Amino acid sequence: MLTYLSDKESRDKFIDSYDTFLFDCDGVLWEGKNTFPQIREAMTALRQKGKKFFFVTNNSTKSRSSFLDKFKTFGIEAHIEEIYSSSYATAAYMKNVLNFPDDKKVYIIGEIGIKQELETEGIRSCGGQEDNGSFENEEVPDDSEVGAVVVGLDTQVNYRKYAKAFAYLTRNPGCYFILTNEDYTFPQHGSFYPGAGSIAAPLITALGRRPDAVLGKPAQNMLEAIHSQHNLDFKKTVMIGDRLDTDIEFGLHAGIDTLCVLTGVTKKEELLSDDNQTKSTYYIDSFEWKEAFSLYDKKGNSTVSSANLGYLLRGLGQNPTQSEVAELIKDTARSKNISETQEFDIDFGTFLSILTRPDGFKPVGSSQEFIQGFQVFDKEGDGYISAGELRYVLTNLGEKLTEEEVNELLKEVEVGKDGRINYVDFVTVILSN
Repeated sequence: MLTYLSDKESRDKFIDSYDTFLFDCDGVLWEGKNTFPQIREAMTALRQKGKKFFFVTNNSTKSRSSFLDKFKTFGIEAHIEEIYSSSYATAAYMKNVLNFPDDKKVYIIGEIGIKQELETEGIRSCGGQEDNGSFENEEVPDDSEVGAVVVGLDTQVNYRKYAKAFAYLTRNPGCYFILTNEDYTFPQHGSFYPGAGSIAAPLITALGRRPDAVLGKPAQNMLEAIHSQHNLDFKKTVMIGDRLDTDIEFGLHAGIDTLCVLTGVTKKEELLSDDNQTKSTYYIDSFEWKEAFSLYDKKGNSTVSSANLGYLLRGLGQNPTQSEVAELIKDTARSKNISETQEFDIDFGTFLSILTRPDGFKPVGSSQEFIQGFQVFDKEGDGYISAGELRYVLTNLGEKLTEEEVNELLKEVEVGKDGRINYVDFVTVILSN
């Protein structure tokens, strides 16, 4: 049964049902260089409840230590023993399962994460970044030391790398062909880009055969490693991810419950389709910001008007000034080659990149800063200013409010018989709300 976690009560019940949480990263915790809203708070809350969790990612571009640095940058507590990446799984597989010979080395189509994890296991490698650049149709020399070709996501993939990998796999007897993972796409910049599976596809076609091993999800290597080291209770463990073919299959193969979050690759229509044979135990919409976005979608075409951008951002806990909103709208218009003066529609992917911009969730300001601002008008120094002065400050200075907005705020505080307001109480009440 596919259960929809539609409200706080159902989400709380879900959390209380499990002791261990396995998280995918890209498309679940973050997209590219930006975390999704409220992720830090959610992870902190889980730790405070004494939950155990592990980060199980098919991203092979980083080593575990590099992932740890990324967690620190995002302000998310993590420990290296909680991180299981496909690059780490690949290195561990070659060391512990293949018993890769010391006199052999690995040719890499991929990025630095694979090389670093192989080095940690004492395995020599070549290729990777050193083979970036154009290919002049030069001859590929024999290299009998290459005993395996490992392919992962490589944003600098080129013909030289394919030619060398093909040569080693066809010339060197017993040369292993290994994929870190087979994700065909990955989410970034509100869209999708070719993943490691797409990078490997030309080589698979040229060779006319499948890889000897694929180490990332849904293969069970990472889960087996976690279980052997931490003795998981599978009945109290849940896998959380955004892809049906990797994350959810990973959990289903292990017999553990799964939660599909609609923040990355999988869309609601695909998940709920009668044709979909990979059903998660639970699913959740793209958290509060997707629901809020839908509320401002007046045309029903999955867009919001640029005129409503400021309201939407503030509704999701951000506090941009009017000038900052205007600048965001201008930047977005320029990127879409739209006139900066006309109203236009913003799709969800574009909105997501705006919402997750650096410092987007900056504090609204401390109570002391607001109090100091009102003190300028406190001529008697007794902590009170007239309601008229307060109204003037709110409607004419800084982030100007409308008369209607001020009227709503003043309902929250008591106005004395002399028409004066304790502005310390006013600030405290407003910020607490």
